[in-house]
Amino acid sequence: MKEKFRRFMIGRYGADSLNQFLCVASLACLVVAMISKFQLFYYLGLALLFYSYFRMFSRNISARTAENYKFYNMKQSLDSWINSRKSRWAGRKQYRYYACPQCRQKLRVPRGRGRIQISCPRCGNQFIKKS
Repeated sequence: MKEKFRRFMIGRYGADSLNQFLCVASLACLVVAMISKFQLFYYLGLALLFYSYFRMFSRNISARTAENYKFYNMKQSLDSWINSRKSRWAGRKQYRYYACPQCRQKLRVPRGRGRIQISCPRCGNQFIKKS
């Protein structure tokens, strides 16, 4: 049986991180549908599960790889945004955070220094803020 499945999967895409995410999301939607009796979550869960299997058994490997790459980029940008928020929250007592009025670069300055002149390292713009 294992060998038959192995032969069936030759030339097909298989599982990747987007498929894992889709399966977990479909399972979560189905559980919410069972608890809340809201039919939209049931159909959404089935659609996600169907799409996951469609991707897994697809022979268009280049398209599935591109989808996984886009998912990975979105996940990376979300992770970096969350990590930047965590670091800003952790340093909120020691530092103030400002955005450069010219290029919108995020700048970190120490608290308790009074009015200081801040120089943006990206564009060289200088502005005065209270720390």
